[in-house]
Amino acid sequence: MTHGDTLVDQAPLVSEEGKKQLEALRRAIPVTRMVDYGVPLGDALNIHAQTTAEEPPAWDVLCEQIAQRHLKVANEADIQRRSATAHQAWRAASALLQCAQLAFNQDGPRKLELYERSHAAMAQGARHVRHVEELIVPTSRGKLHGWVVRPVHCVPHAAVLILGGLSGWGSVYFGMAQALAARGLLAVLGEGPGQGLTRMRSGLHLDAESLALFGALLDAAAAECGDRVGVWGNSFGGLFAAHVAAHDPRVKAVCINGAPFAPIVPSFRTAREQMQAVFGVNEADLPNRLAAIAMSPVRHRIEGAMLVVEGGRDPMVPLGEQRAFLELSHPERSHVVSWDDGEHTIYNHAAARNALVADWFSDWLSP
Repeated sequence: MTHGDTLVDQAPLVSEEGKKQLEALRRAIPVTRMVDYGVPLGDALNIHAQTTAEEPPAWDVLCEQIAQRHLKVANEADIQRRSATAHQAWRAASALLQCAQLAFNQDGPRKLELYERSHAAMAQGARHVRHVEELIVPTSRGKLHGWVVRPVHCVPHAAVLILGGLSGWGSVYFGMAQALAARGLLAVLGEGPGQGLTRMRSGLHLDAESLALFGALLDAAAAECGDRVGVWGNSFGGLFAAHVAAHDPRVKAVCINGAPFAPIVPSFRTAREQMQAVFGVNEADLPNRLAAIAMSPVRHRIEGAMLVVEGGRDPMVPLGEQRAFLELSHPERSHVVSWDDGEHTIYNHAAARNALVADWFSDWLSP
């Protein structure tokens, strides 16, 4: 592959039906989301441009081919002992492989292969820095997976568990973890039941009982920082974060970013299929599973501080819908931040979002 738009090893072309799927993928994975996940801007623009061509390549193969270029750079930098370059390239490759696996909503050999390779690239990159390490948490139902990101120059004074939702997990939130670490906070990038390797390796899906296992990830966060812990949930993960905050008094602060309060079966086929994979059920069973994890001011109360982050251009969670979470918290400790042009989880203002939320956690979790 060249560094421009031309592919040396051309990805296989797709059918007319495949073109419709590519259009859906571009909507679900905009350039802003890819960059938020760690994909270099030029690569994200290239992928979107090539998949709109007259004869477009397959999304997953194109992402994989561009990742290969970064893997080559990473391996060469490893040989030359250029740690900074190697870490950057391993990270880019990992993010691209994460975007590649997003082409598949439900589990299969190809999705698992891409996710495992992304995880391996992240692990290779972690060798070049002192503050990132893989996390495995044994439980009675199986192992939970994730990453720990520590501050570089100080001992952490508090910790934050970062959760994803239906399709983006773990290492894709490395930018958020870096923002927290820069402020002296330890971050745990957790993959809970129904998510990431916890689902694909351990076979652990989400249900009313396994929901409590998110608490084991909180234990990992609290292990080094005691009771000064928070939870930052993104997309559907905001709902999981609210559950953790409502059930565990150690949570002193929770951020909910782009989550439904009382989820219903979505009209988007992509989201429905992703939900089926998370819960491990067929579509007919989704209403009951979703009803079981809906929040309610009658059943749930959050004593810690709450920050709700919302976007005016979020197609998944309309502006104002998340304010229902405020009914669970104390008004004097609750705050809402809105971006009028904000996409889902505020992909398009990622740096500003990360700074604002990390500052908020730092304030509420300070000794």
